[in-house]
Amino acid sequence: MQHPGSRIVVKFFTRLRINISILLLLLAVSGQAQTGCFNATDSGLQLSTMPSFAQRDLFFIGEFHGVHDVPAIRLALIKYLNQHEGITDVFMEMGYSAAFLYNSFLETGDTAFITHPLLVCGAKAPDRDFWMGLYDYNQTLSRHIVIHAMDFERIDFIRVLKLLSPTDAQRPAAIAATLNYIDTLSLHAIGSLKTGLQKRQDSIYEAIRADYEHHTSDYAAWFGDNYPIVKKMLSNPSRFSHFSQRNNTMYRNVMEQVQDEHIAKCIVVSGMAHANKEHTGSLYSLLAASPEFTGKTTGTTMLCKNCYDWQEPEKGFAFKAPYTYNKDTSFVSKLLDKYSSPDCKFPMIPARQVNDQRVRNYSDYIILLKNQPGY
Repeated sequence: MQHPGSRIVVKFFTRLRINISILLLLLAVSGQAQTGCFNATDSGLQLSTMPSFAQRDLFFIGEFHGVHDVPAIRLALIKYLNQHEGITDVFMEMGYSAAFLYNSFLETGDTAFITHPLLVCGAKAPDRDFWMGLYDYNQTLSRHIVIHAMDFERIDFIRVLKLLSPTDAQRPAAIAATLNYIDTLSLHAIGSLKTGLQKRQDSIYEAIRADYEHHTSDYAAWFGDNYPIVKKMLSNPSRFSHFSQRNNTMYRNVMEQVQDEHIAKCIVVSGMAHANKEHTGSLYSLLAASPEFTGKTTGTTMLCKNCYDWQEPEKGFAFKAPYTYNKDTSFVSKLLDKYSSPDCKFPMIPARQVNDQRVRNYSDYIILLKNQPGY
């Protein structure tokens, strides 16, 4: 005959096993519920089945540059966060001049703003498809998505100075020579230089900025209501000697606009080198430590077994994990096998589900890409 105490012990462990099983099931369901999918639809990629990001005010997207489907993924993320979190402010790796031109296109639909000349972030077909898709999506919104600058100025600042310059007023004598010089500059001619292109662009920018710094009041009077954007362009760096300087400048540009324009929630898009949350000097880490976004930041990066960044195609440089040199890529194949399906072109999973410590430390979410051609 079984002792009554034994029956109690058996019942206790039986219930314990049942409770553990239920807990494990709930955890599994919870983990699966946080797995997102970029599905192909008639209107392009669409992100679905993601959890709510209502407790987050800054969503950081670290992406591959020059990888074919990345612009479509970026657009799907922006749409999702706009629809579910109401985010309309998007910071991108561009200067104030490029942001002005892209926003002008998004307001008017006039492609001349972004094709003459071709701008950074828009020179290739996948990028142009992104901007056309964002324009079309904006037409459905009562409150439009706005692009914000955070990076250095490129030569397209010349075009913005021309666009914003009065056409029927006498030029101030102190800056007339510089304004006349700007009129002579052809962006196509500058862009066609094969040797020393960046040095030539920097030289032009620094010369104009030096004149601006000596005659600030004259520039303010000449550009009038347009002066605020001119001031931002001509106060922004054109190049950096150290990567940390670039991160710090991007951080400063983001935070100035967040504070001045009272931006409560935003998206920040950058290359993955800026997205490492483990690195204290990265743009992600700087933003995540700011008073405005402490405890309110979520980051996502991309993982691909055989994707090549456009910056080093001649070296065949592959990112095995986000900006690391991990030789073992078998875990990437296993993740793709586990999460990919005909109805899930690009899975988006919590980084904690990746069996690689560096990947888990790098970001909060990972978008899995199958091998992608560059462009």
